[in-house]
Amino acid sequence: MRNIIALASISFVLAFTPALATAEPSSDIRVYASRTDSAITEGETTLDVDPDVAYAAASDYSRWTAMFPTIRQVVVTRRTADDAHVTFVHAAGNRDNLHFRNRPAMRMVWFEDTGGRAEVWAEIVFGPGDVPGTTRVHSRLFADVHGLASLVVSDRKLRGIREQRVRDDLTHLRSYFSGNLTATR
Repeated sequence: MRNIIALASISFVLAFTPALATAEPSSDIRVYASRTDSAITEGETTLDVDPDVAYAAASDYSRWTAMFPTIRQVVVTRRTADDAHVTFVHAAGNRDNLHFRNRPAMRMVWFEDTGGRAEVWAEIVFGPGDVPGTTRVHSRLFADVHGLASLVVSDRKLRGIREQRVRDDLTHLRSYFSGNLTATR
């Protein structure tokens, strides 16, 4: 994310870990371009935890400081059922202002960035895995820039940033749930 800010002087920030906090890659993570939209990158992995447990933990924003290493503070400014406005404060001091519209029936965490000049939204679905007691995580990240920023940031560069973000986020989720199974039940 810092690459876009440096190149285009725009605020392009997500609640997930910045690209600077790259996680150790896992061969159990698949990242790919969406078949339906060139501004979407998708990814998937499997967690060794029940889908309901994984969704409950991911929709508890206070746990994001443990899930994603650069998030230092979580401030919920408004919450009504599955709709919330949340600010994540990162170690570097930057803030992400996000609007969550979760869908519990689908075990989907969905949010959009409300403070940037880029259009950014993400969804993470925690579905049943192939083996009982496991979760198939499917992530979709939409990020696109418009106006002057689109002249400075190429589609290729943006795609690379999205791919790294999805890979890092799924890696951090795998790490969190592999080490915190008892804490999430």
